[in-house]
Amino acid sequence: MMMLKQRKSILIWCLILLVLAGLLSGCNAREQAQTKTQELVIGIGRDFYDGPDSSNFLHGSTGVWESLTYLNENLEPVPHLAEKLVSDDTGKVWTVYLRQGVRFHDGAPLTAGAVVKSVTRLKERAKLDEYGTFLNLEKVEAAGEREVKFTFRQPEPAFPAKVAYHGCPIFSPQSFDAEGKIVHPYGTGPFKFAEYKKGEALVMVRNDDYWGGKPKLEKVTFKVIPDPSTRLAALQTGEIQAVADVGGILPEQAQVIKGDSNLVLLSRPVTTTHYLLFNNKKPPFNDVHLRQAVSLAIDRAQMVKEVLNGYGEPADTIFTSLARAWVVKGLWTTDKNKARELAAQVKAGTPRKVVFIVNSALANRWPYKPIAEILQSELKAFGFEVELRILEMGAWKEAVKKGEYDLTLTPYTLMTGDPDFFFGRWIHSNGQMNVQRGVGYNNPEADRLVELAAAEREPAKKKELYDRLQRLVASDVPLCSIYHDVCLYATRKEVQDLTLDPFFKPSLEKAWIK
Repeated sequence: MMMLKQRKSILIWCLILLVLAGLLSGCNAREQAQTKTQELVIGIGRDFYDGPDSSNFLHGSTGVWESLTYLNENLEPVPHLAEKLVSDDTGKVWTVYLRQGVRFHDGAPLTAGAVVKSVTRLKERAKLDEYGTFLNLEKVEAAGEREVKFTFRQPEPAFPAKVAYHGCPIFSPQSFDAEGKIVHPYGTGPFKFAEYKKGEALVMVRNDDYWGGKPKLEKVTFKVIPDPSTRLAALQTGEIQAVADVGGILPEQAQVIKGDSNLVLLSRPVTTTHYLLFNNKKPPFNDVHLRQAVSLAIDRAQMVKEVLNGYGEPADTIFTSLARAWVVKGLWTTDKNKARELAAQVKAGTPRKVVFIVNSALANRWPYKPIAEILQSELKAFGFEVELRILEMGAWKEAVKKGEYDLTLTPYTLMTGDPDFFFGRWIHSNGQMNVQRGVGYNNPEADRLVELAAAEREPAKKKELYDRLQRLVASDVPLCSIYHDVCLYATRKEVQDLTLDPFFKPSLEKAWIK
């Protein structure tokens, strides 16, 4: 009996020791995870450095600066550095109440004066600013320590959307020199700017005092790798731990990633749409019938299936379908018989040679060359000879601005979720993108509708005006949507909680290394 009791006692002690060993092992594992260096290297196909003269110095994906609002998954503006945004009865005056307890990276508090300084700089650069948020701003002033008053020359019902993300980056006053250039980007974001190696890498370090809570990552490096094959190889070898940007992973690379047990393939719809631009100012595409014919000849569903391996949404809307409150569906269709009929109406003597320019930098991020070759084949069926020219980014920008092209491809992202961000820039005759990309579209009725819709405060009337504009664009075809982007991105298995939002901004404040 005594022996039996001793054996039971020994067994119990053995079990206790095993449990304790397990607990110690678990603690050690957690300690190892906690002590593991939290540094993340992300490969990107473009340079996120925009420079001292830009509105933001660095792309928003770096997590350095923030804006007054941000857009949620439904592309609706929600407060960010602002706590509340209030309009007066006219819609011309907005008062912004700032979040308490926010500090810039230089230690200065977020105040109304700091916001006025940033916005005044943006207003002075409005004509150079791609987003043109403050083109109609009459004045901005501090109405209190944390209250900023914006006065516009006309109603700005979409103000909360327009000051989201890239529309209104806020920096400490110490960020600017006397000429308004950014000498150092002291933002309020979860990461601080540390180093830039031109054309190679951007380095960010953690902001331990971030108002939203200290991030787990200590350091983030964005490594510029323009060539898509080299990007993927770097991910496979562990030189980088993620590729996380729109256009970072090409569709044909998806299967390779799926077949690698060390990698995780991810995807999500984003607000980027890919467009075919026509030069509306000269033959042959000054003829609306030919523009209509080309659009009708494009089998968008087949293109997404064959060229994009299904990673895209065939576009039947003018801009991203994620803007559910605004889009009109079914605007782009395929009808090759109708396309041939329209092409036959092109006037005799119309030039039959077409120059199709492709931006090589964009072609390294999206399959623009095979798409251009498909369109080349479609136009050949109409009796047109299409010359494809691959141009470097600088040469492409110069060519489109001068109108030295007939066709080209470009992405465009609906950064504010508001239709004016598209129509005011691409469709209005004075629109920045219409001019800079050499589209040359000029329709007085379109101009009138763009201006009316932007200022309209009553939601139902505003929707009706934008519906009319979308149908007008689908009829005139100054440009046409081909597909909406489904962004492919990838990580190594040790990377946790790294996701992209509709604006392909990575969740750096949540990510960590296992």
